Amino acid sequence: MSFSHLIHVVCYTFFQAACSTLLAILIAFPLAFFCAKRKFFFRKFLLSLSLVPFCLPSLIIALGYVSFLGLNGNLNHFLMTAFGLKNPPVKFLYSFAGLIIAQGFYNFPIIMKSLSDSWEALPSDSSDAAKMLGASNSRIFRTITIYQLLPSLSSSSLLVFIYCFLSFILVLLFGRVGTSTLEVEIFKAARGSLDFSKVALLTITESIFLILITSLYSFVEIKSSQKTKGIKTSLKDQHSSIRGAKEILSFSLLLFIILLFFIAPLGAIITNAFTSSNIREKGFTFSTFKKVFSMRSFLPSLKTTILLGLGTGFLSTLLGFFYATLLRFAERKFYGRLILFLNVLPMLPMTISSVAAGIIISLIVKRGNLMLLILTQTALFWPLSFRIINPRLEKISSQSLDSAFIYSRNTFDIIKRVIFPVSLPSLINSFGFCFAVSAGDTTLPLVLSIPKLDTLSLFTYRLAGAYRFNEACASSVILGGLCILLYSLTITRK
Repeated sequence: MSFSHLIHVVCYTFFQAACSTLLAILIAFPLAFFCAKRKFFFRKFLLSLSLVPFCLPSLIIALGYVSFLGLNGNLNHFLMTAFGLKNPPVKFLYSFAGLIIAQGFYNFPIIMKSLSDSWEALPSDSSDAAKMLGASNSRIFRTITIYQLLPSLSSSSLLVFIYCFLSFILVLLFGRVGTSTLEVEIFKAARGSLDFSKVALLTITESIFLILITSLYSFVEIKSSQKTKGIKTSLKDQHSSIRGAKEILSFSLLLFIILLFFIAPLGAIITNAFTSSNIREKGFTFSTFKKVFSMRSFLPSLKTTILLGLGTGFLSTLLGFFYATLLRFAERKFYGRLILFLNVLPMLPMTISSVAAGIIISLIVKRGNLMLLILTQTALFWPLSFRIINPRLEKISSQSLDSAFIYSRNTFDIIKRVIFPVSLPSLINSFGFCFAVSAGDTTLPLVLSIPKLDTLSLFTYRLAGAYRFNEACASSVILGGLCILLYSLTITRK
C-alpha cells in the first residue's frame, strides 16, 4: 500500500466524519433551543429520538434511506407518478452527499438531547443580569449562553465524530466509488485481497488516531463534568410558546427537514414491510412477514440474536458494574492523576474498531462460535455499560460510603447493602442498552463470519444484498422492534 493512498484514505475518513458531525450540529443546535426553551406538541417525541442511534442499528437506517430516497424508493416513485417523469429525479443517495446526510441525521439526536438538557438546566443569573443592563437576546447568546453550552456541545460532538469515524455499514453502502474509509479498507484488505500486511498498517494507523480522538473526548468530558459539578441548575419552567414569524418559519422548516430525512426513511421501512413485491398483492398485507417467517434461517437467526443480546448484555453490565464499584472504592484512598487514569481507562476499547477486532480474533481463532462473539462484543461494549452505571454510583456521598465501611462486616456486605441497591436502576438500563447494541450489531458477525451462526442483523443484511428489500424491511421491523421494546422496558425503570 502506497503512502499517498494511505494519506488519501485517512484524509477521507476524517473529512466524512467532520462533515457528518457538522451537519448533525447544524440540525441539532436549533432543535435543542426549541426543546429547551419552547413548548410544543411534538416536544417529548422529538427528545425521544435520541434513543434511535442507540436502539436502531445503522443497517436499519441504511435500509430506510434506500427505501425512501433510493432510485426505486418511495419518494422517486411519488415524484415520477405525480409529475409524469420517466427517470427518477432524486439520485444523490449513493454519493458523498448521501453518506453525509445518512450519518448526520442518524446521529443528530445525540447532540440535540445533550444540548437540550444542558440548555434547560442553565442557571439564569448571568442572563438576567445582562438583560437588566440592556443586552439583547442575541448578544446574551453570543457572549454568555454559547460558552455555557460549549462543554456539552464539545463532548457530544466528539462522540458523534467517533461514531462517524468508525462508520462501516453506511460507508459500505453509500460511499462514493473510488473513495473509502479506514474501516472499509481494513475489511476489504482482510476479506478481499488477504493482504494482512496492509491490514496491520491500516489497523495501527486507525488505532493511533482513535487513541488521540478518544483521549480528547475523555479530557473534554471530564472537564465538562468538573465545570457542571456544584452549579445550581435553573428550577423554574422556562418553556414558552413558539412566538414570532421567524421562530414559526424556522421551526416549521426544521420539522420538514427532519420529516424528510429522518422520519420518512424510518416510515418507509414500515411501509415496505407491510407491502409486497408481488404486483398482484396490492395495499396492506402480512404476506412479506409470512415469507420471512417461512425462511429456514429466520428462526435460528432470531434465537441466536436473543442469546447473543442476553449474553452480551449480562456480561457487559457485570463488567461495567464491577469497574464502577472498583473506581468508587479507589476514590476513597487515591486522588489526582491515578483516578483520572482510571476514569479514562474504559475508553481504551474505543481505540480498537469492531472491524479490526473481528479480523484480529479471526486470525487467532480458527473456528469461532457464539461464545466467542459474546466475549468479543463484551470487550468492546462494556464501556457503554460503565458510562450508564458510574454516574449513579457517583451520587453516593463520601460520608455514606465511609459509614458503610465502618459498620459493614466486609466489602461484599457494602456492595450488597449499599452499592447494588443504589445502582439497580442503572444496571437494568445498562442491560437493555447493551442488549440492543449487541442485537443490532452487523459489523462483528459479518467480519468474524462464524460458520453456521446467523444473527437477525446478518439475516437482514443478506436479504438486502439479494435485493429483496420488502423482506429486508420486514426483518428490520422485527429487529428494530426487539431492540426498542427491550430498551424501552428497561429505561422506564430508571
